[in-house]
Amino acid sequence: MITGELSSWFKGRPTWVQEAAKKLLEKDSLVDQDVKDLAELCLKEAVGTAGVSGYIFPDDTFKSGTSDSLRLCSIGEIQNINALAPRNPLCFGDGNLSVVYGQTGSGKSGYVRILKHACGARHPDELHSNIYASEPSPQQCSISYDKGGAVISRQWVANSTVIEDLCSVHVFDASCGRVYIAAENEVTYEPPVLTFFSALISVCETVSSVIDSEISKLPSQKPTIPPDYASTASGKWYAALSKDITVDDIDKHCEWADVSETELSELEKRLSEQAPSDKAKQLRTRKTHADGLIQDTEDLFQKLSDENCKRILAAKKQWLLKQEAARFAAEQAFEDAPLEGVGSEVWKLLWENARKYSQEQAYKGQAFPYVGDSARCLLCQQPLSDEATKRVQSFEKFVRGEMQKGAEAAQRTFEQEIKDIGDLPSTESTKTKADAAGLGQEELQSVEETYSVLRMRKGQLITTDSVESLPSVPQDSKWIDRTRSLSAGYDNSAQRYEDDAKGENREGLISGRLELQAKKWVSAQRKSIDDEIARLEQLDVLSNAKRLTDTKGLSRKKGELADALITDAFISRFDGELKKLGAGRINIELTKTRVEKGRVLHRLRLSGTSKGSPEDILSEGEHRIVALAAFLADVGEKQNAAPFVFDDPISSLDQDFEEAVVQRLVDLSKERQIIVFTHRLSLLGLIQDYAKKCACEPNVICVRQEAWGTGEPGDTPLFAKKPEKALNTLLNDNLPKARKLLTDTGAEAYTPFAKSICSEYRILLERMIECDLLADVVQRYRRAVNTMGKLDKLARITDADCKFFNDMMTKYSRYEHSQPGETPVALPAPDELQRDMEALRNWRNEFLKRGSQ
Repeated sequence: MITGELSSWFKGRPTWVQEAAKKLLEKDSLVDQDVKDLAELCLKEAVGTAGVSGYIFPDDTFKSGTSDSLRLCSIGEIQNINALAPRNPLCFGDGNLSVVYGQTGSGKSGYVRILKHACGARHPDELHSNIYASEPSPQQCSISYDKGGAVISRQWVANSTVIEDLCSVHVFDASCGRVYIAAENEVTYEPPVLTFFSALISVCETVSSVIDSEISKLPSQKPTIPPDYASTASGKWYAALSKDITVDDIDKHCEWADVSETELSELEKRLSEQAPSDKAKQLRTRKTHADGLIQDTEDLFQKLSDENCKRILAAKKQWLLKQEAARFAAEQAFEDAPLEGVGSEVWKLLWENARKYSQEQAYKGQAFPYVGDSARCLLCQQPLSDEATKRVQSFEKFVRGEMQKGAEAAQRTFEQEIKDIGDLPSTESTKTKADAAGLGQEELQSVEETYSVLRMRKGQLITTDSVESLPSVPQDSKWIDRTRSLSAGYDNSAQRYEDDAKGENREGLISGRLELQAKKWVSAQRKSIDDEIARLEQLDVLSNAKRLTDTKGLSRKKGELADALITDAFISRFDGELKKLGAGRINIELTKTRVEKGRVLHRLRLSGTSKGSPEDILSEGEHRIVALAAFLADVGEKQNAAPFVFDDPISSLDQDFEEAVVQRLVDLSKERQIIVFTHRLSLLGLIQDYAKKCACEPNVICVRQEAWGTGEPGDTPLFAKKPEKALNTLLNDNLPKARKLLTDTGAEAYTPFAKSICSEYRILLERMIECDLLADVVQRYRRAVNTMGKLDKLARITDADCKFFNDMMTKYSRYEHSQPGETPVALPAPDELQRDMEALRNWRNEFLKRGSQ
């Protein structure tokens, strides 16, 4: 009936989902190529080109099949996992019920964690390395298991993938228990139809991830528009690009002509400054520099013109002529001078200093030169002779003569002419003035050439005698015309900026410029815009395909099926397990909370109240028993009878719950392998007792800590064995070893071993009293008193039996107590021990025969 309903329901699913369902039912699992094909079909359906017909489910589609049996065999070859270092593998035996017993620190938890990690438990806890190992090594071990009658051995490396065959093995421990109590949990067991839905949902998610991967390959390459342009008409159009925009619309918004460029350029010039009045001042300053440069240059052209230079050279000529005439007159005046150079410039300087010395110091108030009766030479201080007097007077006459004065006046005239030309600016000064005027590089070079000629022209006025020999003044000074035109432009621009500063349209100018700038930017992105439209078209197809992978419909359908096929059955199983575990009185209930992506989630809550949560209200023991019931209800109905592993399942439980749990574990071992790890002798004894009632012999393995590490498996300790087996072990194994020690090594080695045998024999006597003499009516670690079919056996007990055990207990109790130093009790020899043990065996054989007579 369900297949017909699903066939009808699936007709409303996307075509590619129907094809995925068909492939899943045909193949059980899909390979990468299948996923690729389904993704391509999904994309075709997104564009309307898929053509697969609806799928009809065969009637036997979801019938349960048989699964291979599964058993855990052993764990060995352990490296660097916790402190585990067994030299022998931990074997779980051939039976369905195994108990791994060991004291605290013996390695039990390490084995449990290995199984949790290798089997893929939801909360495996951390798998630590051996912190005491001298050198690091890989964390690994060997795990063997029996699948369908074939033994398989796998080398498993920690933190790698789980062993797929062992995923159906479930482990219950404290961590698992807390999860069942405190959190929402997905039902582990699913009927085939729900497993199919889970697989189909997983396929949808995988195909969705494939499409996501394709989407991730299509990131937008569209350049980000500058923020200032975002609010413009072009910016808003650019931001709203979609696959539906037409080519005509793109052409319209990306058009950019010369007229637009011109308009933008004019606006930018007018709005390049935020304060037009300041810009106008700058322009007028430049105009001033430009006009000044023109004026200075034209002044120099005038001062260094050929006409002016002729005048200056004429003055220079006059000076030279007068200077020559004065020199000639001096030669005539000093013709009779005994020394050469009289009348030269050096001599004139000497003469003027002498004049100053005479008038200021030697002959104050006397005319120079002083030639009175007492006159002396101003240099040698000798009295002046008549000849010297005449010579001095002639020298002064020459100096004061008209010829010399004329020469000096002509010199001053020439020097003033040169001075009137003024200092020509240096190359650096010229460049600074040109820069301030805003001249370009070409104009600057022309200015430099002009001033270079002017500097040479002025300099050569000193050395040349004719205008023709001077460098020519540049006639083609085009830079002056360009500078004059630039000055006029500054004036016009300044006027416009001054007008803009007075106007009220600045905001409009700014807005118009921004619109043009945005349009120009958008027009430059034409190729990127075309690429973006193509990308959006691809993305639209992928997004439509992505919607076709939505799992909500499948999840809802699975939830509907789960209500009938899972939830009611799960709740019923939970209630049943509570009763089987003796916890029916606890006010707890299991309820479905939600369905998420096909996962049916349940939670435990207190019944009859909305206040508080189980984790806050229940006692520690109630926590454990409720969690155990939820665990068994969850995993107990799986199709294949996979092994269950329990780590100390009775922690925090009282005697009633302990016995109920043991009964349930023994019952479960009838149909699947049950492995129990414990450090409690009481649990070991209870399992052995209840297993015996069910004609089941549990396989008991003892693990212990050795010098080389923990987890070493060994034989069951004597106190945990049945009395008969314990007695045989003492007689056939321990006693021969003690005898050999005494013979080979002596009393020193024999003593501690013999004392251990005496202690174990005493414990054996106690067990023999419990199990055989008292017919197993009462036992330590067991609450119940067994009377059914046992109490009448107590009538077989005689005084001789009591005396036998009283004597034996008295004798061997002495070896358990400290001995006085003066009279120590000697340990029995091997022969004596053998006689006592054989006596106990003979007593048991004879005592058991009494009941059958």
